[in-house]
Amino acid sequence: MNRNTVIENICTACRCGERRAEEYLTAELRNLRELRELRDAGALCYGDLETACSGLGLDFDYTDYFCRALSLN
Repeated sequence: MNRNTVIENICTACRCGERRAEEYLTAELRNLRELRELRDAGALCYGDLETACSGLGLDFDYTDYFCRALSLN
């Protein structure tokens, strides 16, 4: 699953344009990075990833995308 697919699905779920969906995704990734930094050993809970998906109107299948995106930075 790539970033464009995630953005398209956010557009569908939120009924917003591509630019707004990208802003939502970028903000959610930033929030997850900050949360990871606050946790001991930099680890996130699976529930954090589920919350990110839910907040963007995505299925929990997208948790893998967030794991990969966070591991790149």
